[in-house]
Amino acid sequence: MKVLVLNPPAYGKKFTREGRCQSESDTWLENFPPSTLASIAGAVREKYDTKLIDCIGSNLSFEKMMDLVKKFNPNFTIINTSTPTIDLDIKTASEIKKLGSKIIMYGEHITARYKDLIKNKELDYAVIGEPETPIMRILENKPKAKGVAFDDFDGGVWQEPDLDKLPFPAYDLLPDYKYPLTLEKWTFVRSGRGCPFGCIYCVVPLMSGRKARYHSTEYMLKQLQWLDSIGIHTWMFWDELATLNKQRMLDICEGIIKLGLNKRNNWFCTTRVDVFDEDLAKNMSKANCTMLAFGLESGNQKVLDENKKQITLEQSRKAVKLAKKYKMRTIGHFILGLPGSSEKTERQTIKLAKELKLDFAQFYIATPFPGSQFYSMVQKNNWFKDQKWKKVEQGSVAISYPNFPSSRIHYMRRKAYTSFYLRPSAIIRGLTAMSPKAILKMPFSYIPTFFRWMLK
Repeated sequence: MKVLVLNPPAYGKKFTREGRCQSESDTWLENFPPSTLASIAGAVREKYDTKLIDCIGSNLSFEKMMDLVKKFNPNFTIINTSTPTIDLDIKTASEIKKLGSKIIMYGEHITARYKDLIKNKELDYAVIGEPETPIMRILENKPKAKGVAFDDFDGGVWQEPDLDKLPFPAYDLLPDYKYPLTLEKWTFVRSGRGCPFGCIYCVVPLMSGRKARYHSTEYMLKQLQWLDSIGIHTWMFWDELATLNKQRMLDICEGIIKLGLNKRNNWFCTTRVDVFDEDLAKNMSKANCTMLAFGLESGNQKVLDENKKQITLEQSRKAVKLAKKYKMRTIGHFILGLPGSSEKTERQTIKLAKELKLDFAQFYIATPFPGSQFYSMVQKNNWFKDQKWKKVEQGSVAISYPNFPSSRIHYMRRKAYTSFYLRPSAIIRGLTAMSPKAILKMPFSYIPTFFRWMLK
């Protein structure tokens, strides 16, 4: 049996369709490697003739994709989806289905809205929750399983109970993704799933629940060794909470050092400021963790509290200071337009980003993804400015409040980026983090892309 694992094109644009990162490429300057797609392919190829086509990473047009699909002639096609691309994803599914392939679709948007989407004749099976095991059940002709919905069957949300049972993701089947700061080949590595915290804007609980589950230290070290052997020497722990289990992260760092992986590999991770301390900072730095990304969200404590972030501004200051002490670069992730925010609070957010002397800052727009508490609030309070799905992404303003209209949210995003990056200190920090090859690319790619996106 032939199985196609597909990241479809976005018809003239590039989108990241990866979990909590659902955004047009200009938001990030580059697209992120689709680690979930690779994980599915890793599971499927254990039993079936598998082809992975990543149209985003390979710059494939719809026409070129269809030529490849026709040549492979799959029995099943597994399609990666996201909220801003869902209409295009269904269009892609429709064309492939005409070739005789059964269609399986997965992703956060599918999980949140499967009861409506399963009515589409283009869709044979909807995967609800984490996709690997439910997809295998479908391919094994056992579709009446947890995590699968079709016709009148609803199996409910699936969350993998034993992550170590999953094969390694098929990173070797992905096209080369280049790390923007160095242009080296890189990938996302996911070592855990789930988050016990209650941030209202997050879709992680929808897919992975509020219980944090992790791969074992042994599993992850073997996976990192394999990445090293196939020439991927830069990677990111794309966990919601890479350091929640402190001892596990310390054990991974110790293993990286013992195996010598720290001598030829560099890595970074995302985490929360309240689950990061000096012991972690010291050992992660020794293991050649070169950068930490913190979800700081806002410079106003009331906004943090209203959105159930459960951190304090003082914790943010302490965590960034610790990372810098141990020579790790820092990225601050901020969200503009959260409930309770205003121009005044956003100016406080910009001030905090500068005060912390972050190496990089991302200023996203509060996005009401279906399945989040925020989505329900936006619907209930009629805060949607535009509910077209293509506008529900982290670089577009889909919301508007009576006291903080969409036009001002848009203005504050522009102000945040210009205020933060158009400073000598920020420019110097950015340049020193980049390789000479990446710096040479700036005038022809990064700078025009940045300003084009910022001013749209």
